[in-house]
Amino acid sequence: MKTAACAHSLAKGFATGVVMFAGIQHASAQGAKDAASQAAAAKLGREIFLDDSLSNPPGMSCISCHLPEAAFADPRQTSPGAVLGRNGRRNATSLMYSALIPNLDQEDILEESGEQVWVWQGGLFQDGSARTLHEQVQRPFFDPVEMNLLNETDLATRLRRTTYAPVLKDGLSDEEWADDKKVTHVAYRALVEFLKEPMFRPFDARIDDYLAGNQDALSASEKRGLEIFKTKAKCADCHLLHASAWPQPLLSDYGYDNLGAPSRGDSDPGLGGHTGVAAEMGQFRAPTLRNIALTAPYLHNGSIASLREVIEFYNKRDVEPERWGKTDYPQTVNRDDLGNLGLSDQEVDDLTALMDAFTDRSLLEMRERGERFPRVPVGTPDSWKMRSYFPDWNHALPPLPPHPPKTDGEDSTSSPPGKNPFDPS
Repeated sequence: MKTAACAHSLAKGFATGVVMFAGIQHASAQGAKDAASQAAAAKLGREIFLDDSLSNPPGMSCISCHLPEAAFADPRQTSPGAVLGRNGRRNATSLMYSALIPNLDQEDILEESGEQVWVWQGGLFQDGSARTLHEQVQRPFFDPVEMNLLNETDLATRLRRTTYAPVLKDGLSDEEWADDKKVTHVAYRALVEFLKEPMFRPFDARIDDYLAGNQDALSASEKRGLEIFKTKAKCADCHLLHASAWPQPLLSDYGYDNLGAPSRGDSDPGLGGHTGVAAEMGQFRAPTLRNIALTAPYLHNGSIASLREVIEFYNKRDVEPERWGKTDYPQTVNRDDLGNLGLSDQEVDDLTALMDAFTDRSLLEMRERGERFPRVPVGTPDSWKMRSYFPDWNHALPPLPPHPPKTDGEDSTSSPPGKNPFDPS
């Protein structure tokens, strides 16, 4: 009986092991399938990114305003649209690391005074008006000053005529292929997967080597600039040098501020334009400083031409106001953290020099070789391996609470009580 019981126990254990092994094999096979599907979507997204038939009139594509040699930004102050004579109102920002920008949300911060304040962080477009990257990739198609399509039917019709239409259709039934929203959804997701590709997040700048322990990665001037960056200039307060939402530093906290940028054209309310909060008028999201040396001109409206001038602006904005001219929303300008930093000319030189250390080698090498896209550095993990870090991994977002939160006896300065500024209803 004892021998029979042992045999039964062994057989049961073996059977359990077989089931577990089969389960692992199935999970592994499913993972490989999902990874292959993601890679295929990214490849499709590249085709869409380059396609200039998706504008009205044809001739404009995503790459028209996001040039790889400029770190996928636009070296012009503002970008011309598909329709001659129409221009955007803001400088087109870099797409490098854009898939790592957190989804727009609120965070409560405890001030030194003990006051609890709520602030926005993350979000796409410089004003955060797109909560996710999935929302962001849609809008340029239908913006009259960008690609100027009428609606999703217009976009879907054009997508069905492309040479890559069979790839786009793969996995869709005939009924789904006839559904404009299904077709455009596949295109949007493909663009998101493309922007998550390793070439957009190489983390191969000299600052990465230095932070990893290579003391020879920076010059003496750049090291002095880094010390100023962390102390007197207060840059690191917003352009974080430590890892946060990603294993490597993103060089931004993606918070919002009004820097007092010189006015250019019509007033631009930025964040406050869609939250309706008076104190947020003129605020824009802090960009990453990665590849900043390649992305002139600067500030949300391209109003400052060079990096050194930007640093001089931060240093002396309030000391030499006549040099910069008026700003759109002077009442909300941050005058506590910048505008009169007291940096010497040498310190400005060193801080300017440091900005070159934030440039990815893969982009510099692409420019030297005259290639269209940067090569992926050896060892950069693929999107599937990093899937849990991307903000869009869970894109079924919960609704945002009213902003700012209303306490007892306090009048709301934003939208009506209980009204979410991102709720179109």
